[in-house]
Amino acid sequence: MDNSEKILTLIKPFVDQGKILSRSKQEIEKSINDFVLIFDQEQQLVACAGLKDCQEGFTGEIYSLAVALNSQNTGLSNELLNKILASAKQRKFSKIFALTKFGTNWFIKNGFIQMSISDLPSKRQKYFNHDRNSSIFFKEVN
Repeated sequence: MDNSEKILTLIKPFVDQGKILSRSKQEIEKSINDFVLIFDQEQQLVACAGLKDCQEGFTGEIYSLAVALNSQNTGLSNELLNKILASAKQRKFSKIFALTKFGTNWFIKNGFIQMSISDLPSKRQKYFNHDRNSSIFFKEVN
């Protein structure tokens, strides 16, 4: 099983619950270099997140953030966030953001600030799904 299949397997329960947007294997393969991955000692994928370059304002978007159900509340989400921030710094992003319907407390607890649609990069504003009504959280990268 390649990493794109492992990502799809990891996010599937969250996609089924409506917590993460569905992505095809081709979409994951095309953006595989966006992903931060954490594997356990048995080389099972236990956490992942994509970090997409918005191509505007040195901003990155976090997407498909997931921690395996049997690995939650173990500190992996903080490890994943540290890896996301390291990737953002390496890619010279000044800020990152995520759209979410769930886990808003986690974002606030980890220094993200809730913002509005008008704060999104203009290209991303055009694709905002108003029906989904996600919350928007930004964090400075320093």
